[in-house]
Amino acid sequence: MAVSQHIVGWVCGPRILPEYLLNVLKSMDQEYDRLTRGSTISTIGMHDIEGFKTPLPPLEEQREIVEHIEAETERLWELSDHVEESIDLLEEKRQAIITAAVTGQIDVPDV
Repeated sequence: MAVSQHIVGWVCGPRILPEYLLNVLKSMDQEYDRLTRGSTISTIGMHDIEGFKTPLPPLEEQREIVEHIEAETERLWELSDHVEESIDLLEEKRQAIITAAVTGQIDVPDV
């Protein structure tokens, strides 16, 4: 259904899971770029939206796809957190080395 001039809402029926549809829509960046028109406000026309197609596997397969995406997303967030922690630790160590060099606690050879 069209909610306003620039917002479209989907109401899922019994054959598609909302979480599955959300992931399908999130994966369509290139399609959105191809369909976007307008110089001031970029929009996609209702005619184009009505033409959207999505794969529609059985509900159990949709659940499996959603669970896989959620598990991989969680794994990526954990990796991202680990990288951020590593960067913070390296910045602390860098600052400690600079402080030690400036205060004469370590000998810095002439290069």
